[in-house]
Amino acid sequence: MMHGNLSVLLFVPGALLACAGDGGGAPTGVGGAAVSSGGAAASSAGSSVSGRAAVAGGAGNANGSGGNAAGASSAPSGAGGLAGAGSSGAGAGGLTAAGRGGSSSGSGGIGGASGFSGGAGRGSSGDGGLGSSGAVNGGIGGGPSGGAGSGGAGAGGVAGSTIDTTLAGDWDGALLEFPCGNTHDAYNCANTNCTNNQTTKTEEWTIGGTAGAIYEVTFNVRGIVETTYYPNATRDGGSIKDNPDLFARGGNVQDSSGPSYDYNTYRLVVTPAVDGEPNTYFLNSVTMAENPKAASSPTTHVTFPINYTKTIKVTGGGKVTFSTFDSNCTFLQNCGPTQGSTCANPRTVALDGVSPAPPMSFAQPFEQPTGAFGQWVFFDVTKIVAAE
Repeated sequence: MMHGNLSVLLFVPGALLACAGDGGGAPTGVGGAAVSSGGAAASSAGSSVSGRAAVAGGAGNANGSGGNAAGASSAPSGAGGLAGAGSSGAGAGGLTAAGRGGSSSGSGGIGGASGFSGGAGRGSSGDGGLGSSGAVNGGIGGGPSGGAGSGGAGAGGVAGSTIDTTLAGDWDGALLEFPCGNTHDAYNCANTNCTNNQTTKTEEWTIGGTAGAIYEVTFNVRGIVETTYYPNATRDGGSIKDNPDLFARGGNVQDSSGPSYDYNTYRLVVTPAVDGEPNTYFLNSVTMAENPKAASSPTTHVTFPINYTKTIKVTGGGKVTFSTFDSNCTFLQNCGPTQGSTCANPRTVALDGVSPAPPMSFAQPFEQPTGAFGQWVFFDVTKIVAAE
């Protein structure tokens, strides 16, 4: 039972068109001028085009209209001129090589940003461009703008494309602490903020992105929790003796007649509901046979460390709500793997590598007040993709 105060690129080396001409002949003919179809990239006489035609979505130009591909900076001996100093935006320049015996790629000449448009599929160029896919067909030219439109790689994202985890808002890095109240014994402690000897604590997070779009969110959960049984839920793990995975999908909390109703719940609810998904998830589930009130149960009066990673679907503009319910204003202390007459062996869970990191003020084992070891949960959102 528990509860407590709840704290809260793509350099696409585009099919390089480099020529060792007979004294500076232009590879595309008249006057040596070569123009990529997406962004006007015209070189001076004797220089070459910047890759194969860049892609310009819709009516937008290619982030580099008017930029020189190589211009006068191209090296006559094929040394591999960099994109001309005047090349504009992303990818206006390209690799050049001119003159007899010139290198086909020079010494690593670099053309622009290879049509890099927007971070991780968000499409910063146009109304939701092609994301990080850059120019197609090896084109080095300007970055694609426009293109897929607002339904493409904009905030909604192309199906399967990775999206910045900031979409999860404050859910990412949320630390929920449940300290003990003023009294405690060998393994129990009083909860806080109880009314009529019960308390429910909640935390709600809003999901960003395109309203109504469906996203797959992968998150890691760590903490110290007591366990309980959830009727009709589908557990990801088997026996807690073999698998400490306490995550369950769907199902319900027990009513007051349930066998372990007096043990605290840990629940996530997704709203609005995603079609075909459970939309209700539990973080501290065990089987009926191992519920804390079952005979010879390994979970009676014992808390458990959790550390598992799960993926669920959420709705852009919707919410994920965490809640914990305590039916008797009493929950278990973090006293270690076995029962005892004193709470002598509180456990810790490593938080190395989580991002964002928990507050510097959070110390383990979590102890508040002195001599009483409460429960806690930490969320680390690690990946978000547009659902297929």
